[in-house]
Amino acid sequence: MSDAAALRLRDARTRRGWTTKQLAAACAEAGATKLTFAVLNNIETGRRDANGVRKRELTLDEVVALAVVLDISPIHLMGLPDDAEPGTALLLTSERTVSDRELLLDWIRGQRALPETDSRQFYSAAVQQMPPPDDKQSIAELTRSVLQDRAAELTTSFNQEMAATLEKITAAVEAGASPEDLAALVRRRGETDT
Repeated sequence: MSDAAALRLRDARTRRGWTTKQLAAACAEAGATKLTFAVLNNIETGRRDANGVRKRELTLDEVVALAVVLDISPIHLMGLPDDAEPGTALLLTSERTVSDRELLLDWIRGQRALPETDSRQFYSAAVQQMPPPDDKQSIAELTRSVLQDRAAELTTSFNQEMAATLEKITAAVEAGASPEDLAALVRRRGETDT
């Protein structure tokens, strides 16, 4: 995330027509005195240590301060770089990446859960942070998203369970099971669901 934010920071700075020294001076004026020229230079260049680890990560406080100074939204610093090639993945954690620019921004805004996550938890937390809408459309959209995600989860689960049951029935038929044995297998399947 810091690498992508650093690229977006550099783009936002150059769009303003500022040098790194001018950005550092604006940060000092705004009270973000720790964002010196040297610090900003390390952030933007992404200098690495001998192991290839970034020497200077951006903190959440710094992202917010830079957004204030550059007159941009903090979310602007959190997306994929504008010139990122299609399919470029942003590393969220050591095990999780996102390459879909729209999904990433929707996730950061609290509008869409990441795939293979607990969408009910995500949307519940998102709704708690939303101001009450005037027209109820936002809550309706979130509700629809939750229901769609839940329906997809249930469909996948049902399909997996049915495939497993079908495999058991097929194996029983191949082993010469009687109709009564097959009925008992299906009944046992139904009883475990309740």
